[in-house]
Amino acid sequence: MAGDDAERSWDDRLLPLLTDQWQSVDALAARAHAPSHTVLARLKDMLRRNLAERRIVKHPTKSHAGRPLQQAEFRRLQP
Repeated sequence: MAGDDAERSWDDRLLPLLTDQWQSVDALAARAHAPSHTVLARLKDMLRRNLAERRIVKHPTKSHAGRPLQQAEFRRLQP
């Protein structure tokens, strides 16, 4: 039951931040005042429960060995 409460708590924190627009994990983490890795884990959980959707895009500024890095963006699941 404790896991359900924690899951619900993160849903309560993140669902209001998710919009119809794609947002990076870093942007959502900043708005939630939480570490990016924690927000990413919670968003992945929400993805599995059909509360959010994800796409992978090229990072706008970061690259490695001349190739752009990728990042995940999330938004509220579209009906």
